This record gives sequence, C-alpha cells and structure tokens, in this order.
Amino acid sequence: MSKTLIKMYYRMGIYSDADLETFVNAGYISEVEAKEIKKNIDA
Repeated sequence: MSKTLIKMYYRMGIYSDADLETFVNAGYISEVEAKEIKKNIDA
C-alpha cells in the first residue's frame, strides 16, 4: 500500500484515523507520516 493511496483514500473518507493506526502498525507508513496526513486534512 503506497502512502499516496492511503492519503488519497483518507481525504475521500474511505479510511479513518483507526485505519491510519493500522497502517502504522503494519509498517506501511510511519507515525510521522500518519500525523502529516491528519494535519493536512485539518488545515
């Protein structure tokens, strides 16, 4: 799973914050990248 797809699906509402945590735990993205994705949505 690429970071770009995760970010796009998060913005579309397909993935939630819980899904981002799952991706962090699976090693697809880092904790910093998950926070960056969340931050860009809130801005």
